[in-house]
Amino acid sequence: MFSRMSGMKSAKKRLSEMERLKEELQAADAVVIGAGAGLSTSAGFVYTGERFRQYFSDFEEKYGFHDMYTGGFYPYQTLEEH
Repeated sequence: MFSRMSGMKSAKKRLSEMERLKEELQAADAVVIGAGAGLSTSAGFVYTGERFRQYFSDFEEKYGFHDMYTGGFYPYQTLEEH
């Protein structure tokens, strides 16, 4: 299906790209990492359950949402309330 040579070229190219990335990172003054939705979840953070009930049960009771994610987007009436 795939030739062994094209696989070797691809591996060599990836190694070369990784070496270049390593050099660029070592030469950089700073590295800025942008992260979006899913990063905390992939790290094992959960938005509901016992932890939510322990710290946010008053919000759950008052506003009716059952997880921290929903609470972040809830349409509060004022900025102070948010």
